[in-house]
Amino acid sequence: MKDNCFNEFDPNALNVEEALEKILKSIQSNKKTELIPLKETYGRVLANDVRSNHNIPNYKNSAMDGYALNITEKNVINNKKIFKCIGESFAGHPYDKNVKVNEAVKVMTGGMVPKSCNAVVMRELVDESNDKIIINSKIFINQNIRFPGEDIKKGEIVLLKGRQIDDVDMGILASLGKSKIRVYTKPKIGFFSTGDELVSVDTPIKKSQVYDSNRYLLHGLLQNYPIEINDYGVVKDKRGLIKRKLDLASRKCDLLLTTGGVSVGDADYVKDALVSLGKINFWKIAVKPGRPLAFGRINKCLFFGLPGNPVSVVVTFNLFVASAIRKLTGQNNIFSLNVTAKLESEIKKRKGRKEYKRGILEIKNGKLFVKSSGAQGSNILSSLKNANCYIELSEHVDKVKKGQNVKVIPFTLISEYYE
Repeated sequence: MKDNCFNEFDPNALNVEEALEKILKSIQSNKKTELIPLKETYGRVLANDVRSNHNIPNYKNSAMDGYALNITEKNVINNKKIFKCIGESFAGHPYDKNVKVNEAVKVMTGGMVPKSCNAVVMRELVDESNDKIIINSKIFINQNIRFPGEDIKKGEIVLLKGRQIDDVDMGILASLGKSKIRVYTKPKIGFFSTGDELVSVDTPIKKSQVYDSNRYLLHGLLQNYPIEINDYGVVKDKRGLIKRKLDLASRKCDLLLTTGGVSVGDADYVKDALVSLGKINFWKIAVKPGRPLAFGRINKCLFFGLPGNPVSVVVTFNLFVASAIRKLTGQNNIFSLNVTAKLESEIKKRKGRKEYKRGILEIKNGKLFVKSSGAQGSNILSSLKNANCYIELSEHVDKVKKGQNVKVIPFTLISEYYE
């Protein structure tokens, strides 16, 4: 796909790795915690390790519907055998009497296996006749029995500090009897757009105006994190207005994002305001899309000045802001997953900047393949809509041939890409 935008190499721009290292070194992970009900923990970050205070399961139980038997080493069943059924053991209603050799107890999945029983035979493998069962298959000692601690042992660390809690984690915490969980508090993250050309989505548009899509992009991107979100709207391209908004918002937030106003245009005032209010760590990165990206601090608030083009907003957010937020929220896993895939068609680029092409990742016959998702301009949002990954291309190459392996950053889990 031909790129219609010419981009010069800037020797003063940081490379991607240097920029990310500087960002993460400047961030202190959240230390504040709170105790919240289990039902409210989805997506929150654990503030300490979670240990089990009992075995799971905590009793010997059946792995299936069938019959619990008392057999001995000599009595391992190889041929036809008749057992007398003397009772039932259902989940929550155990059979607590002694079971002798050649006796059986009907048992349901999850039901307690009587102490004297040491095997369970599937109901489908027996013939039932009044109070007797006839077994025709081979049965081994301990067959189809779940033992205490087989899933989780008492004292075992089940979930690690810094883990973002998902639905399965909530189920595990419930199985441990945990009604309240200590998590990190939610950092406050604010954002606003800058530009005289921006209008609200419910306003009739005029020539030279565009709808403010970036704020909605950011609002959607931020939903995946355990944070408090503050939308500060649109600020016109006036140095005084931008400076006041930055100062006000930075006093209420832990991290502040803006879009637009960080390039070298005459009306790009965000960088100037940041210089007067705080500190700029850097404002140019050797990356495409997204070279004009400012990072610094205002008062005690971290600041990202993202580019104005929508695709650049999404790419720079995923590459830099996402890892910063993960560290800020106390998460252990702060970096995005990446995999290697085979390129299905040649891609050309200019040397000098690392590029992130929008791509379509697929799994065919157990192998990963990737191709471009279409036009790659930083204003072409549809290329993101059709994509499910980024294709990372080194700053040192000007093309990658069909069949070569490339680094790919999936948007979601790999399992979703199967045919």
